[in-house]
Amino acid sequence: MLIIKPIEDKNEQKEITALCGIEYKPELFSYKAHNDGELLACAQFDINEKGAVIDAMRQVIGTAEDFEGMFILGRAVLNFLDLCGVVTAYYPSPANESEARLARAIGFKEIDGVLTATLTGMFDAKCDGHCE
Repeated sequence: MLIIKPIEDKNEQKEITALCGIEYKPELFSYKAHNDGELLACAQFDINEKGAVIDAMRQVIGTAEDFEGMFILGRAVLNFLDLCGVVTAYYPSPANESEARLARAIGFKEIDGVLTATLTGMFDAKCDGHCE
């Protein structure tokens, strides 16, 4: 069973980001994903006056790709941001094409060279242009 939870302890965030090959940034929020009790992945992100910025979403280094698990992690992050009142999220620097493909799958579109997601209406059970 896939379980997604926020990481509330900064020491745990530091450990998990290292396992996922993400630079630890203590000022950022983070979520973790476990699949059947095993750590799967981590997402690290921030909320600021312009919206939200996704720093990274990556699986534990050396694990087999789990696109479905990563998709659910990404959507959980976007849902949290929407519940916080964030209107726009940005993913300015995906590490590779796999990370960029995941960003597009969860709702980001390239606008002026930056992966951007408009969260308004994304989670209200209507398409409102979020479906393709």
